[in-house]
Amino acid sequence: MTHLIEDGWDARFVQEQVGHDYASTTAIYTCVSSDFRTRTLRRALDATMEAALRPARRA
Repeated sequence: MTHLIEDGWDARFVQEQVGHDYASTTAIYTCVSSDFRTRTLRRALDATMEAALRPARRA
């Protein structure tokens, strides 16, 4: 199931496919690579910084 997460499948979809009632159960069996974690964090931080530095729109 880890490969599905790393390939971009929605976590809820993966949870349903393996038959878990709770996302926390799926998380126990999911161990993404450190490279995947780094890329995901980097994308989130880049998007946050871009939004924070974007000039505010005037109404």
